[in-house]
Amino acid sequence: MINKNLAPGPSKQLPPGFRLRFYQQGERAAWARITTQAGEFAHVSAALERFQNEFGPKEAQLPERCLFLENDAKIPIGTAIGWYGRLRSRLLGRLHWVAIIPAYQGLGLARPLISRAINVMAKFHTKAYLTTGTGSFKGIKLYLDYGFKPLIETEKHKIGWRRIEKILNIDLGL
Repeated sequence: MINKNLAPGPSKQLPPGFRLRFYQQGERAAWARITTQAGEFAHVSAALERFQNEFGPKEAQLPERCLFLENDAKIPIGTAIGWYGRLRSRLLGRLHWVAIIPAYQGLGLARPLISRAINVMAKFHTKAYLTTGTGSFKGIKLYLDYGFKPLIETEKHKIGWRRIEKILNIDLGL
């Protein structure tokens, strides 16, 4: 998905008892725990390996790009990264690794987390992209609400997006 006009917007309020904060050096274990519990990895060790491969050399940038969502006990229970990457050889912002552990999903936490991550990206970029699977219907609906549009590069993509139109009962103008 792509957002060709990334702009900061109003931050969505978190429900009482939650707060957002930035990553602090050395918190890779918290990121790995969250993303593993959210189903992105089978084991924490795989998440730590991915973290090292993707962010290890750039970890110094995470305190201004990686967000943690904390519960009232100040335990990180969600994350999102206002990162960057190359899409069609252009450097763009990238909404990356949005994850909330299952016990806290469905509590109205994703919108505030995503809106803050977008505001972080908008400090550095005017366009952004994200990758997601066509099975992530709730996430896709949120991303559409935040200005991301389908990025269709193959016939397979078009078929997937038509399926999403039917499931979400929306018209994406494909």
